[in-house]
Parts: sequence; structure tokens; C-alpha cells
Amino acid sequence: MDLELTEEQRELASTVGRMMKQHYDAEKRDAILASEQRYSDEMWGRYAELGALALPFAEEHGGAGMGFAEVGVVLEEFGKALALEPYISTVLLGGGLVNEAGTDAQKEELLGGVAEGSTKLAFAAQEPGARYDLSAPQTKASGSGEQYTLSGEKTGVLGGDSADKLIVSASVDGEVGLFVVDANGQGVTLMPLKQADGFGAANVLLDNAPAQRLGSGDASATIQKVIDIATAGLCAEAVGAMDSALKMTSEYLHTRVQFGQPIGVNQALQHRAADMYVSLELARSMALFARLAAASYGENSHRDINAAKIEIDKCAQHISQESIQMHGGIGMTMEYPIGHFAKRLTVLMRTFSDTDTRVEELAAAGGLIAPNAEV
Repeated sequence: MDLELTEEQRELASTVGRMMKQHYDAEKRDAILASEQRYSDEMWGRYAELGALALPFAEEHGGAGMGFAEVGVVLEEFGKALALEPYISTVLLGGGLVNEAGTDAQKEELLGGVAEGSTKLAFAAQEPGARYDLSAPQTKASGSGEQYTLSGEKTGVLGGDSADKLIVSASVDGEVGLFVVDANGQGVTLMPLKQADGFGAANVLLDNAPAQRLGSGDASATIQKVIDIATAGLCAEAVGAMDSALKMTSEYLHTRVQFGQPIGVNQALQHRAADMYVSLELARSMALFARLAAASYGENSHRDINAAKIEIDKCAQHISQESIQMHGGIGMTMEYPIGHFAKRLTVLMRTFSDTDTRVEELAAAGGLIAPNAEV
């Protein structure tokens, strides 16, 4: 099995990396973060022009006809720059659900808009008191055919503050259904939120909001698949953020002078930096494991992605905490970039689930490798 990036994927990584270095340095990101909408329409347009928003969708629906491997390449570069735009919520979550469950007409309408940058999507699934459990939504759908209305409450909707359309999970006829709702439509109340890492989200109240059913039948398996693939995307983004955090810390150790010499000559700090590098390489390997599981999604993909995310979360905690420690007091200030990387990594560790919950689920499933497996 060839685990290296293809020439096309390397070129994509190089192109996206150059774009982010040119247009998304720390100063420009701070300006975006301080703006009212907390993401850049200009950068969103650049992503669309580059084709990054179209990557996983079929060409007949306005996409690029590629796959998750290319999406992972883009997300790693976004992680290096801490890009604030709602890429995962639109392309992997909302777009992924439409791609998996939608009719041809729905795919053509919605995915074409995503690909060209004119439509932002968000997946409204989490509800008060349910924590990470998406299997039994209390939001209710009433109606049939083309006419449905939704009533209920959704919390912490990633990208919900910027979405044009919401993909909402709701209980209907004893099943879990998916519905398309106009985010600015009748019966929809959006309450924008700012996450600890600066990324946008929203709480959503639905009061007989008009909705269109996305596809048909029970959507539980589709939701699980899309969440898993989005989790693999988080893994790629986390590796990018950890890579930047380690490089920033290494540069600081070489430039911060104390008692007439760089603090990096201290052997204890060298050892700690080396341990951070080991964590980064472990995370990179686990992100590759998750990428392969997402790219060829099958029976064991949920388990494999879950296991990869557990290890990546541990690495993210190690690198983010060590980065702050070795920067000293300056690492705790909002003006210095390293703290923003630590915040993003901390939020990524708790997106869709947390480490303890994932470990419990993996243990209940018998672990990644069966105890009686032959080695």
C-alpha cells in the first residue's frame, strides 16, 4: 500500500500552503477574529476559486470528483494557519449529509452552491441534555411529502452563525430523519455563539419551521458515517495545528535569550521539545490511519477513526500544554499566537465527543485489536 501523497495531492498542499502564508498570517487572522462575523468572505471566495470547496463531490453535482484524501490535505494546511472559515461544517458535515442522503435534485441544488462558495451549510444535531448522543433527537418533524415543519432546539451548531441552510436531524415516524431548513426562514431563531477558539457556532430554536426532507428513510447510519469522516478531518486539522505549534516553540527556544544565551541550549528543554516531536509524528501516523479509514469507509471505519482520534487528542494535549509552558508568560497572552493554537487544539479534542467517551466506546467494542488476535 502506497502511503505517500500523490503528486497531485502534494501540489494541492503546496498551493493551499502558499495561499495561507500569503493571506492568513497571525496579524490578518487577528483582524478576522476581531470582525463581526469572525471569518473572511474574501478567503472563502479564494477557497471556492481554488476548488477546495468542491473536492469531495461528484462532477455532475458541481464538484471536483476527488475524495477525502484531498480534503485531509487541505485541512492540514488550514490547521497550520488556524483558518476560521466554516469549512468542516459546510463541506464535510452539511455537504457530506447532502451527498450521502440527498436526491439527485437536492445534490445538484445544494452541492453546486457549496462548490461555488455561494451556500454555507451547518448540521444541527446536538440537543440540550443529550451531550454527544445524536441517536434519539427530541426535535419533531410533522408532515409528509414536500411539506414538513420542525419544532425543537439544537445547541452548539458548528458554523450555524454563518449558515445559509441548516441540515437538521429530527424524529419522524419512529425514525431519525434529515431535513433542509432555511437558516433565515420563518420559525427559525439563531443565537450566534463564539467558541473558546474563536470559531463560530449557534444555538437554534425551531418553531414550526418549514422544512424539506433530505432523501428518505432512517438516517442514523448516514449521520454516523458523516460524523466519522468529519472526525477524520479534525484529525488532519489537528496535525496541522500541532505542526505549527511545535515550529513556533522551537523558534522561540532559539531566539529567547536568557543569561546571555538562547534558552534552547538548556538540555531539559531540548528533551521536552524532542518529546513534542515524537507526539507530532505519532499524531501524523494516526491521522493517516484515520484518512485511510475515511477514504474507504467500511465496517471497521468508525472503530478505526475513533481509535485514531483518541491518540491524536492525547498528542494535542501534550503539545499544546508544552508549547504554553516553554513560551512562559508570553504564551498566556492573547497577543501572541501560540495560545490560539492551544485553544483550537483543546476545542478539537472535544468536538463531536471527548477522549473519555471515545475510550469507553472503544473498550465496549472490544478495543482496536481483539485480545485473541494472532500477531
